[in-house]
Amino acid sequence: MNDLSEFVEVSSKLGSDLSLVQAGGGNTSQKINSQLMAVKSSGTFLRDISLQKGFCILNYEDVKNYHDTPVDTETKYSKEINKFVQSGNGRPSMESGFHAIIPRKFVLHSHPVYLNVLLCSQEGKSILKTLYPDSLFIGTIAPGMKLSMKIKSIVNKMNDDICILFLQNHGLITASDNLESCYEIHKNISANVKKELSLPKFILENNQDIDPILFEKSLFPDQIVFSDSGDRDSDGFKENFAAANYIFVQINSSGLTPLFLKSQLIDYIRSMDSEKYRLNLKQK
Repeated sequence: MNDLSEFVEVSSKLGSDLSLVQAGGGNTSQKINSQLMAVKSSGTFLRDISLQKGFCILNYEDVKNYHDTPVDTETKYSKEINKFVQSGNGRPSMESGFHAIIPRKFVLHSHPVYLNVLLCSQEGKSILKTLYPDSLFIGTIAPGMKLSMKIKSIVNKMNDDICILFLQNHGLITASDNLESCYEIHKNISANVKKELSLPKFILENNQDIDPILFEKSLFPDQIVFSDSGDRDSDGFKENFAAANYIFVQINSSGLTPLFLKSQLIDYIRSMDSEKYRLNLKQK
């Protein structure tokens, strides 16, 4: 088996930056050979991943092939993906589908707060298309099965050595055969957007006075998941709601218009088996 030490190191580094990943969000993968892939386990904090814990090994060729036939429901999809695991901790990330589908050795997915000021605004798509004309943009969609199937439909457009995918109301995906380059893009895009919009530094402690509207409306999926946790002292709740608060405040300060998730999508995310599983895991 190929060495996973660099994959673990970069995954931990990505997850240790709260401006890029909050609590158990984000996910990473490495294709080990022509069949096997290491992918972050569902609910794992990227900052805690190690060679001994925090990821699964699954047959990504089987996962890719599974996406060639119509999938009935999210619950069935989640259970079927779990069957492809060969070793590791718990369930694989609910996003394992697109990690398997994207034809690059390394795939990194984060939830950058600076970038999400644009991705959670109505004006963000046009601004990002100007800033990054060679990137791909995916409109608001549920994570898991629906996102993976959408990425499958545009995978033939990934012609560059380093692929950049912006996910509206969600975050960033980069894919490359060079792991360090894949990681640096997350940092560079965040820094560029922060500079472009003149955003203040995201500091967790400064974003604990949550705007009441954020308990009624959601900007991104993890905000929904942790609003249902009932544990406002957990890292999952504190970090995701601090991120939501920061994003909402900076959208308004930048003269942009918030793009909240629609109620139908919120209900769908709340019903997802994979999200219920992740929420039921012990949160720090």
